[in-house]
Amino acid sequence: MAEKKSPGLPLSARVIFGVLLVLEVLIVLLALEALHLATWPAFVAMILFFVAHESKEEISKIVLGGAFGIINFFLCMLFTAGTAHYFISLGKDLATLAPVMIYVAVFVFLIVVLTDAIPWLFNSYAFMYFSVAFADLASFMSNSSVWIYWLAVELIAGTILIFGVLGILKVVTRSLAKKAAAQK
Repeated sequence: MAEKKSPGLPLSARVIFGVLLVLEVLIVLLALEALHLATWPAFVAMILFFVAHESKEEISKIVLGGAFGIINFFLCMLFTAGTAHYFISLGKDLATLAPVMIYVAVFVFLIVVLTDAIPWLFNSYAFMYFSVAFADLASFMSNSSVWIYWLAVELIAGTILIFGVLGILKVVTRSLAKKAAAQK
């Protein structure tokens, strides 16, 4: 049996929500750009919150899991730097790739095994941040401390964006309730 979906917000409420969300995004984007900080760690948090259907229960998993993913990216880079020489007989490219593959395999295995025991750390959000950090590998290669900034942006600006979405939803739903009450 197919699950019934809720009707969602009426168009007028979605427009208000959209305008307020765009304002929030632009303000955070401008602030991060003014500070010369990467924006992706904050916006990934907000996107994952939307993917989780704005579930308040997922906020700690998103924020802490995201931070854990960034930390594991850094640990993976340390592991790779410390072990690549053991794989040099495979060639330069594979000597770097082999430790990454080992780390990824262990990390994914631990996420699968520990997701029920420690869900706020070992979760899909952690792996998403771990993976996205690799997309910004060039930044890390030019400044190996950049992961600390990513972590701060994710924890601070990501949390601000998530709670901003909740605030906007509250404003919109209160507005709808007042409108409905006035029509009675």
